[in-house]
Amino acid sequence: MSLWSRKELQEIFTCKLPDNFSVEGISIDSRTLVSGDLFFALKAGQSDGHNYVLDAASKGASAVVVSHLIPNCPCSQILVDDTFKALNDLGRYGRLRSKAKIIAITGSVGKTTAKEVLLQTLAAFGSVSASVASYNNHWGVPLSLARLPKDAKFGIFEIGMNHPGEITPLAQMVNPHVAIITAIAPAHIGQMGNLENIAKEKACIFDGLAEDGVAIIPDSSEFTSLLRQKAMARHPERVYIFGNQDSSDVKLVGYDLVNGQAKLTIGLGQKDKVNVNFALLGQHLANSALIALAVSKALRLDVQKTIAKLSEIQQIEGRGRIHKVLLENREVSLFDDSYNANLSSALAAVKTLSTISPDKEGRRIAVLGEMLELGSFALDHHAQLIKSCLSMNVDKIYLCGGSVMEQAYAIVPEENRGAYFRTAQDLIPIVLRDVGDGDIVLVKGSKGSRVSCVAESILKQNQKRG
Repeated sequence: MSLWSRKELQEIFTCKLPDNFSVEGISIDSRTLVSGDLFFALKAGQSDGHNYVLDAASKGASAVVVSHLIPNCPCSQILVDDTFKALNDLGRYGRLRSKAKIIAITGSVGKTTAKEVLLQTLAAFGSVSASVASYNNHWGVPLSLARLPKDAKFGIFEIGMNHPGEITPLAQMVNPHVAIITAIAPAHIGQMGNLENIAKEKACIFDGLAEDGVAIIPDSSEFTSLLRQKAMARHPERVYIFGNQDSSDVKLVGYDLVNGQAKLTIGLGQKDKVNVNFALLGQHLANSALIALAVSKALRLDVQKTIAKLSEIQQIEGRGRIHKVLLENREVSLFDDSYNANLSSALAAVKTLSTISPDKEGRRIAVLGEMLELGSFALDHHAQLIKSCLSMNVDKIYLCGGSVMEQAYAIVPEENRGAYFRTAQDLIPIVLRDVGDGDIVLVKGSKGSRVSCVAESILKQNQKRG
């Protein structure tokens, strides 16, 4: 089944298209476009997608959406006044035509992990479409909706923000049956000013909640009552609360690490308890299992089937995955949690590191990239992270980033210092040289710090031998 038919596109864009025309996918990047995609020539900053129309056509684009015609273009051109508005129009139409149960996720941490866990668990009940990577902003959300297949049974969409006022229009576009807030934490606090402002903006996800929808919120925030009040203003069918509190609807009542796997005991209501083997390490990542069970209850799915699927979850790259690596003659454990970071998730990762015993006489090592978008809070948050590392028995600390990381490194006692460099790339040879037999190495930092390249290099060194 094609993603979009000729008839649909002609109605949406008031255009004429060839007979037997159809679209198999949606693209905004000619580098990743595949044959049959509809290409939108978007403008962003200094980049103009119109410069890549001929490249898209040469790769088999079914048509291109442009605001001015491109000479000598061999494929159909759909002429619109504004290509970004056209993408939004297609995304809205994609939502309107869908009969899927739609789930929207926001939160300061854990959005992508929750999405990936839901993607795997909901697959037990039917076809699932989910936003790619972290496509959660003003262009990523309409793009993801435009990619929603007609026959999908479930659709999962991330909604992110950097500044006030961004979530409401995206939530209204997604119009979810289930709206989830994963956590309230100091991500983007440099732009938002304080945690209360972050909580208020995240709560705007409920502005788009469908009639008789369900809200899912965490109990671990001082703003839980604020979130609940905002959700209740939409008159939802139900508000589910998850976390560690006795009164929560879905709660973590037991957590153990056994042979590199998390053993979760989860309470459902006041009496029922279930046991889940979970591949994602760290109590902060266990929240994604709680969210999956809350969604299962919200959509009236088979909870036992969800539990079974949770036990089959595969570890996710960059999100708490442990790799056993051989570097020359040194056996090293890589704890790769490098996908992204703010203070909350970084502290949680360090806490998890402290619970994992190194092999032989190995050490706990933390390789930390800068946490970004913290504004005036930057030094304080990085200092808190360093102090946590020291209190959690981290033996060596390696840092990369700007001047704030240099200042943070000055806090590290001499015996705990590994190295500091401005770029993660410069850290690579030092870390590869210094890690010893039996060491466990945590890699954590904001995506923009590019500290993930350290984890990638460790894995590549291992692959060279095997």
